[in-house]
Amino acid sequence: MICGSHGTGGAYDWKDFPYRSSSYLTEFFRHCNLPYTHDGSTRKWWVSTVLEEINEKTAPEPSLPPPEMIAVIQQLVDPMEYAGTDLNHETAVAQLNKVLAKDGLQVTFVHSQAVIENLNTQVTSRDRTTGRLLSREETLRRQAFEEFLNNASEDEFTEEVLVRLFAQLGFERVTVSGHQDRQLEFGKDMWMRYRLPTQHQLYVGVQVKIGRIHASGSELTGNISGILAQLLMLMTYPVFDPETNSKHLFDHVFLVSSGEITKQARELLSEFLDNAMRRNVLFMDRDDILDLCVRFGLPVPGAPEIDESGDTSEVDDLPF
Repeated sequence: MICGSHGTGGAYDWKDFPYRSSSYLTEFFRHCNLPYTHDGSTRKWWVSTVLEEINEKTAPEPSLPPPEMIAVIQQLVDPMEYAGTDLNHETAVAQLNKVLAKDGLQVTFVHSQAVIENLNTQVTSRDRTTGRLLSREETLRRQAFEEFLNNASEDEFTEEVLVRLFAQLGFERVTVSGHQDRQLEFGKDMWMRYRLPTQHQLYVGVQVKIGRIHASGSELTGNISGILAQLLMLMTYPVFDPETNSKHLFDHVFLVSSGEITKQARELLSEFLDNAMRRNVLFMDRDDILDLCVRFGLPVPGAPEIDESGDTSEVDDLPF
């Protein structure tokens, strides 16, 4: 549908979708605010590869595709794409909906804007809130945090960002398991407590990873297999709390990554956890961390404070 196969033969002949040559495919994804440039290879296979990559991105709303895929679907049926042509927009939308129905999705229009709806949960792309716009100071702070994460080691990421962040979020006794004696970690890089309004306490373990966590296919290979083993160990071995002088199993476990945790990696990890453990595993990746750091005003490690004008000058040394 994106390539527009009218007149090219094949199993599908989407007669009401515009034909897009190489440059127009690049332009199509640019209009979706996605950085893909056609490399001159066979159009349909290149588009297929791009869509597979987009589909692995994180979906904030589990019953909807990732925001990038929503943007592609909306661009595909944008009425402006059909202006001045003999193509039938209504027929194109109907054909697209016939394909999307296999995943329980449907495109409708509200005030000329395409809206994607999950027919099973009734959740729509309009329900997905992106929050308020960031101020200039917050945008600069987010960029500075992202630059720090690009270069931080696991210890720096843990001690300079996560410890401060979880403490700011209200967790108690945020404790880092040092890497000097790894055999005693039992899969945990951090642990902490969270006190409920009823004064009951939840124990939370954290597994920390640097970089992107991804998966290909349905087999447990590479880092995914190791991560799963560590998660299982983390949920099996109790932690000793010196304040209560007793051991406690974790009520929840965070898998935290300084990069992206792809949709396929999340699904694969969940698939190999039993039902009881699956409910206790929570994912946090780079976007979650950046949003929380900015929202709660955490200082960027090792960076000067940023004012509204963008001035990052250091405070003058005291004269004594």
